[in-house]
Order: sequence, then C-alpha cells, then structure tokens
Amino acid sequence: MTCIGVIEADLKESPIGTRSRLGDDLRGEPVLTRTIRQMGHVRCVDRVFVLCGDDEMDRCRSMVPQDARERVTVRGTRIKQTPFRHLVRTARKWSLDGWRGGLGGVCCMDEYTRTDELALLAHEQKADTVLCAPAAAPLFDPKLADAMIEHAERTREESRLTFVQSPPGLAGTVFRTELLIEMGQKHVPPGFVTSYKPDTPQMDLALKSCCYPASRAVRHSSGRMIADTDRAWASIAEYVAGGGPIDAERIGQWLMDRDASAVPALPREVEIELTTDDQLPNALLRPRGDRVRRRGPIELGIVERIATEMAAFDDALIVLGGFGEPLLHPRFDEVLRNIRSAGVYGVAVRTNGIALDAERIESLIRHQVDVLNVVLDGWTAATYAAVQGADRLDAVLANIKRLTTMRNEAQSVAPLLVPELTKSNETADEMEPFFDGWVRETGWACISGYSHYAGQMPDRAVMDMTPPTRFACRRIRHRATVLADGTMPVCDQDFNGLHPAGDLHRMSLADCWHGPTMTRARERHRDGDFNATPLCARCAEWHRP
Repeated sequence: MTCIGVIEADLKESPIGTRSRLGDDLRGEPVLTRTIRQMGHVRCVDRVFVLCGDDEMDRCRSMVPQDARERVTVRGTRIKQTPFRHLVRTARKWSLDGWRGGLGGVCCMDEYTRTDELALLAHEQKADTVLCAPAAAPLFDPKLADAMIEHAERTREESRLTFVQSPPGLAGTVFRTELLIEMGQKHVPPGFVTSYKPDTPQMDLALKSCCYPASRAVRHSSGRMIADTDRAWASIAEYVAGGGPIDAERIGQWLMDRDASAVPALPREVEIELTTDDQLPNALLRPRGDRVRRRGPIELGIVERIATEMAAFDDALIVLGGFGEPLLHPRFDEVLRNIRSAGVYGVAVRTNGIALDAERIESLIRHQVDVLNVVLDGWTAATYAAVQGADRLDAVLANIKRLTTMRNEAQSVAPLLVPELTKSNETADEMEPFFDGWVRETGWACISGYSHYAGQMPDRAVMDMTPPTRFACRRIRHRATVLADGTMPVCDQDFNGLHPAGDLHRMSLADCWHGPTMTRARERHRDGDFNATPLCARCAEWHRP
C-alpha cells in the first residue's frame, strides 16, 4: 500500500476565513514547520506533499524542517477555486470546537480537504491512500495517524474513508484514492459522505468501521487545536508552554480538565434581544406576550458596544433573538450594519419569519448574515396554529420561498436557512416529517428540546432528558444573553431578567461577564451548589452546550 500525506497551506487566509497564522512563531518555530514535522513522523506515510499557491512556494519551502526535506515536496495547487468553500466557512462557524456539527452535515475535514485537488495528486502519485491534515495543526499526533491508516487497511473491504472523533487539529482523515476521485469529479466535500440524507438513510458513520475507535479522552473532549483563531492559538500556546507531549489522549484529557473550570475573557456567543414585540404572543412553546416583561427596542449604542467588544476575538458569535421578534426592531438594518462594521465573525438571526419581507431579506443578504433560524414548531398548518396561536404557516412558507429566490438571484451562500421545531408533546408526531422535509428543501433543519425555563412555564417535554448526575452548567461559562433593556441576566433561562448580572447601559460586557454575580454563580456550580439563583435549582437545561 502506498500512502501519501497532504497538507494544503495558504499563508494569507485560513480555510475558515480568519488570518493565516502558518508563518507565525510558536515558541521558536513557524506553525507550518511544526505541522510538517508531525506529518513527517507518521510511519505509514511514504511521502508528504505541501500544496500552496505558486506565489507562496518559496516561503513554504523555507518552512520545511531541515530533517524532513528528503520526504517533503512543496508544489503549487492546480485547482484554484472550490465551489463549496464559502458554504463550508459559513456552515462551520458555530461548531469550530468539534469534529462535526456544522450546518448541512459540514464537518471539520471539509475545512482542509479539497477532494478535487487531492484526487489529481493521488492519481498522479499512484497512491492507494491519502492522509490529509490541516496545515495549522502543530499538535497533530503521528501515532494516532498511524493507527488510523492501519485501521483503514484492516477495514478496506468495508470502508473507503477513515476518520476519528477528536478535537479539530489532533488528527487528519484517511481516504482511499477511488473515493477521492469520485468526490473530486463531483466537487463534493467529505461531509457529504458522512451527513444524513433522508432518502438514503444509514447508520451514523461514527458507529461504523470507518470511524477509528479512539480513547474516551479523545472522543469526549472538545476544543479547537487548529491555530487559526485567537482562542485556538491561546489554547495551543498554553499547552506547548506547559511542555506536554504531542499525544492526542493527553491533549484530550487536558482539554476536558481545562473546560471544567476555565472562563474565557468574553463569552464565545452573545444572544441579543432587540425587542419583546412579537406577532405570536400566544405561542405555547416559548416565553412570549404577557409572560415576558415589556422591553425595548434596544438602544443601538448598546448593540454597537457589544459588537466592538466581541470583535476583539476573531471567532466571536452574535445571535439576534431573545424573547421577541428581532425583525420588528425599527432600525434592524442599522443593527446589522453596526455588528458587521465591528468585524464580528458570525451573525445569526432567530425569527418566526412573519416579517420576512423583501426589504428585510435584502438587508440580511447585503450584510451577509450567516444563519437565519426560522422557528416554525410545526410541519402541518394545524399543528403550527395550535402551538403558535395563529394561522400564519402559509405566509411564513411564502416568505421563506422569497428568501431563497432572492438569495439565489444575489448568488449568495448566506444566509443559510435553518427551520426549527421544538420537540414537545404537541409536536412529537411531526418531528420526522419536519426534519426530513426541510433537509430535502434547504439542506438542514433543527429539532430543539423543550424548556420549561426553570419552572416558569408548563412542562410540555416528551421526556426528561437531564442526566442522572448533575454537573456545573457550561452555559454560564461560554454564553451570555443581553435583554432589550440592556440587562444581562445570569443565563438565558431568565427571560424576565429577575437575576441580573449587569447593566450594559453603565457596564461593559466584560465587566458583566466577570462581575461578582457571574463569578459567584460559577463558583457555586463548580463546588456542587446548584442554588446560585432560584432558577438554577429548578433548571433542566444545565447539561446542554
């Protein structure tokens, strides 16, 4: 068996659209140098190829380690554009820390694998197998790569792809050449192979032989170890400075231990409520109408300050949602302009879709909102009317059709459309037709769990999904909500702001995030005291990411 290793390098821009750090110094060596060295240590790889633009070949050659130059070839790419590039970037923004989870089934391997380019190289080199890895992966584990290649050889009669459930950057993906050729001819990304398809359903590939059975620490840990964002760089630099071995299991355990207590400088994601006005005040499955205190519309200055703070990190995410309809904010276009002007990485809008007219759609496309999450909560008109308290499904579907038409006319990937249904006693029978129907129509859909908001709403859940043993809430360490009156509650279950952590009129987001209320809540959770607020004691959402 002939196996080649492939790293595709871009010294200007990363695959996810951030600044390339391949030439940046990581404790005395460029990132790309470290990645090439790790790939060169894979015993089963016969030769390593570094692919790059013609104008970057000399610089990439200079970063090949001296002791690896006999096994490494730097060459120019031949296919300059990949049709799915912008789709992958947009779809991965909310799942950078995991190997999968991107919209439409997009996964980590889609970021660094161009099947058309790899197919050409593999055919030319007469390779049976290709190991592909991200270029900015200085902690790539060669022992894990060897184990995956050997596993691929043992299961070659069953599978033409071998991947592993691991934090991005610790491993690559092993492809049989014939699979690359098939996908390359169709310009199909690898995620297409692993994603769910309602018309050809199959067992989750993570349960089949194509998934290498890594250790628990590797499978259960999360955290981006590809040096292409500020946070990922900080994590990698911290681990390298600590002198830990480049071993996926050790790194996975380190990530889990770190995640149990670490609090980032700012939340990864902030949900901003623009207004509590809503056309569906009698909706059963979420706090609306009289259940929510009247607030807003939020001041533009607050949105602008939040966006400016969040943009200090190049992977920051903002969701416009809360407990009202964001499209009803009278200056919605200005809100989007302020967020995008600040340089926020990912922007999503959570809407009921009723106000999705041509003017607002044009604004969503012009400001390149990444995700439009349309909460439908019904597949049939009867169920929709029963849970939303109004017969508006046909109007919303017409608005969705208008959106897809205008987006196609603009030749824009964004916004990606994600219809959502809340799993409840009222909607359970429609889950399967809803999910499959919308996957066929738009490429993806979301089934979310019902929340009774810590006992503030009736419990309509089909079953209790909380684990038997409680642990510290992750949400209060990674996410924040800002209400339309400028209040930041301790968590998103507090839809009336009864337990504020700060006021954005007079405090910065960072001051609220690290203030005494949030700090005390996290410490009590860490110590096993889940009465940080009266809502914490009754909460059933503490286990969700």
